[in-house]
Amino acid sequence: MVKCVRSAQYRGVFAGAMCLLLSLSVTFSSVAQEVDSGNLKASLIADSLQVAPGSAFTVLLKQNIREDWHTYWRNPGDSGAPTKLIWTLPDGVTASELTWPIPEKIPYGPLMNFGYHGEVYFPIRITIDEGFDAPSLDLAVVGQWLVCADICVPEQANLSLRLQVGAQSQLKPDQSLFRAAAAQVPSKWQEQGSVTVTGDNYNLFVPVPGLQSSRVTSISYFPFAEGLIDTPVKQDWRVTRKGFTLQSKTGYAYQANADFSGLIVIEEAVGEGLRTGFEVTVGAASAAQQAVAVDTVNAFSLWQAIAFAFIGGMILNLMPCVFPVLSIKILSLVQEQQHIRAHGWSYVAGVVLSFVLVAALLIVLRSGGAEIGWGFQLQSPWVVTLLAWLFLLIGLNLSGFFEVGYAMMGFGQSATSKQGYSSSFLTGVLATIVAAPCTAPFMASAIGFALTQNNVAALLIFASLGLGMAVPYLLLCYFPAFVKRLPKPGAWMVTTKEILAFPMFASAVWLVWVLSIQAGSSGVLIVGVGAVCLVLAIWILRHLPKSPIGRRTMQLVALVLIVLTGYIPSQTSTVQASAATTATSPTIGEVVSDRGQQAGYNGPVAERYSAALLQQRLAQGPVFVNFTAAWCITCKVNEVVALDKAATRTVFEAVGVAYLKGDWTNEDPEISRMLTEHGRSGVPLYLLYRQGDSEPIVLPQLLTEDIVQSAIASL
Repeated sequence: MVKCVRSAQYRGVFAGAMCLLLSLSVTFSSVAQEVDSGNLKASLIADSLQVAPGSAFTVLLKQNIREDWHTYWRNPGDSGAPTKLIWTLPDGVTASELTWPIPEKIPYGPLMNFGYHGEVYFPIRITIDEGFDAPSLDLAVVGQWLVCADICVPEQANLSLRLQVGAQSQLKPDQSLFRAAAAQVPSKWQEQGSVTVTGDNYNLFVPVPGLQSSRVTSISYFPFAEGLIDTPVKQDWRVTRKGFTLQSKTGYAYQANADFSGLIVIEEAVGEGLRTGFEVTVGAASAAQQAVAVDTVNAFSLWQAIAFAFIGGMILNLMPCVFPVLSIKILSLVQEQQHIRAHGWSYVAGVVLSFVLVAALLIVLRSGGAEIGWGFQLQSPWVVTLLAWLFLLIGLNLSGFFEVGYAMMGFGQSATSKQGYSSSFLTGVLATIVAAPCTAPFMASAIGFALTQNNVAALLIFASLGLGMAVPYLLLCYFPAFVKRLPKPGAWMVTTKEILAFPMFASAVWLVWVLSIQAGSSGVLIVGVGAVCLVLAIWILRHLPKSPIGRRTMQLVALVLIVLTGYIPSQTSTVQASAATTATSPTIGEVVSDRGQQAGYNGPVAERYSAALLQQRLAQGPVFVNFTAAWCITCKVNEVVALDKAATRTVFEAVGVAYLKGDWTNEDPEISRMLTEHGRSGVPLYLLYRQGDSEPIVLPQLLTEDIVQSAIASL
């Protein structure tokens, strides 16, 4: 009897074990064993435990790629080859094309590729006909891929998967892996995009209503067609009320009527970051449409930008940062007796070439991904330090502390005409340098347009800006009758020259104040020590002893002081980097302590700008944003005459306008992107938002109390 009971127990245990093994075999049959192809491991994973005739299910191709190696997207970019699958399937079973997850950009030297790192899942849809009657389904595929790091290795793997076939399909209980894989697949965008092509530039527009510009941190375009675009070139994007535009250069394979359909990837500052991808169809523009509709509009825009740049350059001469230099140069015309027009053209060459060189450097840095704009050089402490010393030396020269023939400022006639022309050229260079902090009316929109065009168009616009700045002086050289109205040369010129030294000293003091914001009190100490070394070196050279040994010794001491001074600017950058490392991140609602905390200040109190704070304040009411910089003289003048006023504060408080200030004294990519979004490449920029509105009112660059108050009254 006992034996019978035990026998029955054993039979039950055996049956249970067999059921468990059968269940496990069904489960594991939906996951194929990984195959190592050399630099990646691949496998097939089905979303179902059992499939039925007349149904469809998903299989994932899993690639587990070796660290620091990568595979490629459907358009591999400048090099590489996409993954390819060759299926062997039973009759009545079909497999869809490979579904491509969102890729990443993979730079390699001068090339830009599109592909994947780490663990990647490619969904494939398998469909079974209703007449399929086999008890199991065998899937077999040869996977071929190119795996690259510093070298590229073509590899392949033979993958297989067996699934049970039943009357009804049965999904796996846990579908999280398949949901995650589906989330990485771009959706299909219903709205059609459009593209215009001018020369070797394309401008892509995609309608995305409701896209919030303050949240967007990056937009990337991956075309389906290989060679359609120049992939390494930076893609400039701008969010508008109706969507976004994206501009860059066409590639080697571009032809008229090309299809620009592709993948759009948008990254937003939401939570820990949101990355969204969608495929968009782009209507191909015909050659006739491009020639008539596009070239005409863009040609007009280019010529308009050139005209605006020319006018803005002329207005620059009236800016407080340029006018003293120009005044000194005009004063030198009184002493010129001949070759006045040649001096004028030398000055023009100095200005125009300097503008073109600054523009070329700006374009190169931006194409490399730097978020910078006009005046970027003054975001560098060592450049500010050198300029402060330059203005100090110019002031000392004008005040008579030392004489160098006034070559830098063009005073007097040099010993030879060649030197005289050099002085005019150098004055043009100096005028361009001191013009960097200024942004005149018409000028900002022209520069903003220039930085969205091809390099030739951009340099033409900047050259026009320089020409506009140089033309007033050139006209004086061609019409000396205006100069003859000045008093004849005499003692008054020495006095005037000495008086003009004080704007140079004031400029040096202002630059030291800018440096105090960039590098703190330590930076001010460093530039002060350098100034003492320079002045001491000049004093030594003015008081050399008569004996040869003593003379050479003191000259060596002066040289050491000058070399020491040349080493100092590198330390201001170190001080700035140290200050940036130890500084705490600005908090939302932090009050800007520039004048707003001073006793007797009656203007509106500003909070430090951030995209998050802007959205928060927009939900509460209207917002005024002031993008400024310590080195921007126009910005400071506007604050004094229009913004930092008790009347302005009263209007702000009456309407409930929040005041945000974005300080661009040091490089700030967030502010740079905001300037670019509104077609600007420099400060000042003044934006007035209605409550909840993402599109602001852009105020003029030169403000008055009436302009600000009228704009607020229009809300």
